[in-house]
Amino acid sequence: MFISDLDCLENEEATLVDGILLLMITTLEMSGFQFGDIISYKTRCKVGVRYKHFAVYVGDVNICGKKAGQDIYEQAKKYHGKSCKFAKLTMNEEPEVNNYLDDYTDPLTGETYSKGDDKDIIKRIIETYQNCRIYGILHNNCEHIATYVRYGVRVALQLNMTGEGLIFGNDKFDKKHLLEYLRSKSKCPSHHKN
Repeated sequence: MFISDLDCLENEEATLVDGILLLMITTLEMSGFQFGDIISYKTRCKVGVRYKHFAVYVGDVNICGKKAGQDIYEQAKKYHGKSCKFAKLTMNEEPEVNNYLDDYTDPLTGETYSKGDDKDIIKRIIETYQNCRIYGILHNNCEHIATYVRYGVRVALQLNMTGEGLIFGNDKFDKKHLLEYLRSKSKCPSHHKN
């Protein structure tokens, strides 16, 4: 069933209440993912470029525009219509939780990042779903959407994990410090030389 943007706005309060009640009942899904987790998939390689796809786990929470069985929210590069969409998590793509900004404190701003509250996450999903911008690898990709939904900031690091030159979409981070922090949490040894 198609729900218009006007219907979404009128039902936003009911949707938030329904979503929060459902979250209180089910805090951990059977898959091990929790509402608001950033999900990344196994690294892919196309045309010699390595990248990861990012999405946000929403589980069974009732959110305007989401259909039964859809449990992630993502921005897809190739999608007819809206590029921000709800979809089904596919386990064969080896999804894993990748909440990489959790507990990061930026020395420039003193801000420590953590998951937003569920109400804010739902608001950001509705906002980006209703006003989804055209996909852009440098300033509006799936990682930007996922970090915005979870943390309220748009960040994409994957294009530059080996150097400090660029952190796409957000200039307020101490880039060198953030990359050092992420490398220290990495499961893989770093090949970066200082």
